[in-house]
Amino acid sequence: WVEASKNTFALMSSILSIVNPAQYRQGLRCMRRLGRKEAVKDSVGMWGSVFNAVTVLANRESLFHRDGSGRFEWFDMLATYGRYTDGQLSLPAAGLDLHYRPGTVVPFCGNVLRHGVPHCNGERICLAYYMRHKLHVQTKTGPTDWAYSSDT
Repeated sequence: WVEASKNTFALMSSILSIVNPAQYRQGLRCMRRLGRKEAVKDSVGMWGSVFNAVTVLANRESLFHRDGSGRFEWFDMLATYGRYTDGQLSLPAAGLDLHYRPGTVVPFCGNVLRHGVPHCNGERICLAYYMRHKLHVQTKTGPTDWAYSSDT
């Protein structure tokens, strides 16, 4: 699955390089340093993403929550696939209810913004890309900063 997903992983990394260049560079540093570790070198070589974690959510309603394994400053990236209607992503603190159609990609600070996804009609898969802070601590990628519009 990872090998077959390389192009999608690279696309999500490319989007991150535009919306948060500093996080992209930090993720790249982390993956390069992980790639030097003999125990995970082969897996990292196949991974193809600066995000060090991905969760697959299939046909799942997601109650309002904040994510907890990353940093406040980091963007998570949600990408949806499938044949469904009535998809919605809600970010109540921002006052947003987004149309969440197949093929949608949403970068946002999942550790800051509560978010949720109600039931939809049909078959939906969401790939949630994110970075685990503990891996960045282990690989000593340095401090994190917020994304600024002047960075893009």
